[in-house]
Amino acid sequence: MTLFGALSSGVSGLTAQSSAIGAISDNITNVSTVGYKNTQVDFQTLVTKQTSATFFSAGGVQSKPRQDTGVQGLLASSSSATDIAISGSGFFVVNEASQPTINNEFLFTRAGSFFQDNDGFLRNTAGFFLQAWPTDAAGVVVPANTSLLVPNQNVISTDFLETVNLNRVGGTAAATSSIAIGANLPSNDASGVERKTDVQFFDSLGNATSMSLIKTKSTVDNKWDLTIDPPPGTAVISLEDAAGLVYDSVGQLEFTARPTEGSNVVIDGITYEVDSSGSVVNSATLRRWDTSSNTTIAQDVADLITAVQAQDSDFVAAEGRITLNPADTSKILFKAKGVDAIVVDPSSLLASTGSGATNQTTSFSVKRQNDLYSDETHIRFPALPASGDTIVVNSITYTFQTSEVTADNDTTIRADSTIANAVADLELSIEANDPEFAATSVRVRATNQNAFVGITNDTLVLKSKANGNSYNVTFTGIAPTDALKTPAVLSSPTAISTAYAINFSSSGIPASFNVAKFEIVDFTNGAADMDGGTGSASKITLDLGTVGESNGMTQFGGSFTPVFITQNGSQFGTFAGVTFSADGIVTALFDNGETRPVYKIPIASFVNVNALGGRTGNIWNSTQGSGDPTLRVADNGPAGQIVQSTLEQSTVDIGTEFTKMIVVQRAFSAAAKIITTADEMLEELLRTKR
Repeated sequence: MTLFGALSSGVSGLTAQSSAIGAISDNITNVSTVGYKNTQVDFQTLVTKQTSATFFSAGGVQSKPRQDTGVQGLLASSSSATDIAISGSGFFVVNEASQPTINNEFLFTRAGSFFQDNDGFLRNTAGFFLQAWPTDAAGVVVPANTSLLVPNQNVISTDFLETVNLNRVGGTAAATSSIAIGANLPSNDASGVERKTDVQFFDSLGNATSMSLIKTKSTVDNKWDLTIDPPPGTAVISLEDAAGLVYDSVGQLEFTARPTEGSNVVIDGITYEVDSSGSVVNSATLRRWDTSSNTTIAQDVADLITAVQAQDSDFVAAEGRITLNPADTSKILFKAKGVDAIVVDPSSLLASTGSGATNQTTSFSVKRQNDLYSDETHIRFPALPASGDTIVVNSITYTFQTSEVTADNDTTIRADSTIANAVADLELSIEANDPEFAATSVRVRATNQNAFVGITNDTLVLKSKANGNSYNVTFTGIAPTDALKTPAVLSSPTAISTAYAINFSSSGIPASFNVAKFEIVDFTNGAADMDGGTGSASKITLDLGTVGESNGMTQFGGSFTPVFITQNGSQFGTFAGVTFSADGIVTALFDNGETRPVYKIPIASFVNVNALGGRTGNIWNSTQGSGDPTLRVADNGPAGQIVQSTLEQSTVDIGTEFTKMIVVQRAFSAAAKIITTADEMLEELLRTKR
């Protein structure tokens, strides 16, 4: 009956408007809820099929509430560093458990009001924990399950995601990887003048250590040498050019106690054994190191240097390959120069307590200088030159003759007995006939590997000229070699010269640099080698300025003026805070100024966000209508940016809601009026029966 249909239609109106006022009340009460999405109630008709063209059957109305989940709320600043919002589309991935298992559901939210709980986990005010991809120190995503090797960034699983925990960040220390120095080196300095710059660096454990960079004016105008002694507690420091060629290498032995009787050190294959009895007897394989009259470490060190210089001609005093550290008489310095690498093994050098007598307790190697930077060239005669063979040194020809009976100082060299005699005669002749190679300059000498055991002197050592000019050595009839070079046979002519570390133009501006980096190895404190190897810290880049510019080292008149010293790296620091980048990188901040990426926050997107299922706590779950989530990198594609110290506000417009409330109230009253009117009509109809 039409009157009863009218009553039903009015009731449906009451029901629909009640639903609408319920949505409005939820919207108004959540106006301050972070990330809340406004609920809107739409209406649709309920139509009864009409059976007559002249008679209408009432239907009614039905409410259809929907939440505008995809609408972006306004972003408001916050004072908390862990409050984050998404500017754009997408959702944070959260979990109800701080350490999820397969029984805990992953959910989604826009409410980024996260804070650090007592265990260090980030959770929001509704109690849900933020999920993220863990990263390595370079910011590269790694699996949360360490047994897996390849991260899958599109799978929501405890194998790849983990709860952000800031208590597990720990501390950090960063090794120095670059040092920049600016200074003016006086142009009027005499050759041999040293200018020192002290620099601090940090090893991989965060220990601060100082070292001195010494610039020495060469005998050649506008050219400076650069040397660095190994820092305390290290074994070897090696300077390299941009191509990795060794410019210089220095090793050290730091004595901490007097060595005990019978202990020994091996230097370049020769064993030097401590002999405190005073009965020093050397053998073909063992050298005695007489310490019988010594009472101090300094005396032991000095006697070891004397023993090495006496027993190994590669270490003659004039060459400076083994010296006493002028700043500390308990330290020995080794410089390989252009002769050969120096291998030192102090592992059997013990003190009376049984511990090592030096800081260095394992074998180390001092690298040989590259030929470009070596001050000397080795010319080895594998056989006695024949009569008539010649060698031209610095444009002076020296001829070998078998008729020569005794050594003399002319340009005729005896070749009638042994290689040693021929080389010795050649040395005397060069010194006598060429002023640039006078005996007092020690720019030419004969040598061998080991004078003590009587190995024949078969090598002539020629140094570069003091004025820096290059000269040639030319051979005729003989094929000298240099076992330290590849190929071993020397070319003819062989050019001999030395390149310097810092070269200035006549305007005082750098013309070239031959040092670009250096490595430090064998730290006694357990720090990693700084040689760029696997598991090691990187080599330290040395920035002395730009060629052609005065932004680093310069050479002008006036005094030595340090301008700046800068280096990176830091000592140990503890966790001090966190930052979030737009692409989701969570970076830990430390009180030493260092930073380290620790997590990367993914953004979940859906095909139909308005079909997500709502849950208590302002979160959603995926449904069949929404589709499965897709994890994306923030600020990439459809995924929005992550904004730190910001919260997304509710999308509720309270003015609109109160306006809707008035409309709903009036609609509800009208629907009620329909019911009362239909009731009166039914009552009138019932009265007709009486």
